[in-house]
Amino acid sequence: MHPYTIDTGIRKKILWVIFIVSIILSSFLTYWLEGSITSARNWLQQFAWIRQIVDICDGFGVTTNFIGVPFLYVAIYYFFDNVLWRTKWFKKILNVPDLRGHWEGTLTSNTYQKTINMELDVKQTWSKISFVSTFPKSKSESNVASMFIERDGIIKVGFGFINHSRELPHQYDGYNILEMDSDTHLFGRYFNNRDNNNVGNSGGNIGTFDLDKQN
Repeated sequence: MHPYTIDTGIRKKILWVIFIVSIILSSFLTYWLEGSITSARNWLQQFAWIRQIVDICDGFGVTTNFIGVPFLYVAIYYFFDNVLWRTKWFKKILNVPDLRGHWEGTLTSNTYQKTINMELDVKQTWSKISFVSTFPKSKSESNVASMFIERDGIIKVGFGFINHSRELPHQYDGYNILEMDSDTHLFGRYFNNRDNNNVGNSGGNIGTFDLDKQN
């Protein structure tokens, strides 16, 4: 997977919220658990190998305090990045679509005037995403992606890709722009710089696609 951008300031706000929650949670846990944590750490340090690990961490400035702000920040962010962002409540607040899953449908080429089967597999976290499109004779993988929130609230997702074709002796690049009108249906358009000398068109290939979510 690779990072993707969102054309709002929501990412920065989320980082600040997680940081503030980490401070509050750390203060609360320190108040209630510091004595127990200190006793447990002292007991564990009777083992030489644990004491050596703690000394090495201290030497590099790495905290071994799991109720400290740095540790909690990383733990909360990891949980948010992989789970929380796609829950029903957070999806309404963030307005970021959950595209994860396997999609199937068709792609229609305006250049070649034909329709072929298409499959799209999407992996996504809050910070990263990947699109893998499979066709009868080729496969493409995304290398960059962005989400755009339009003034009317419509969300569009654009991603660049590299296509590995069994028909041609070389790869070609392109870009897809997709929209979702429900959680299980998306549609969009594409263009690429494929060599179309065989159809007398050197301007690449353009077309549309329509997909339904399978799982």
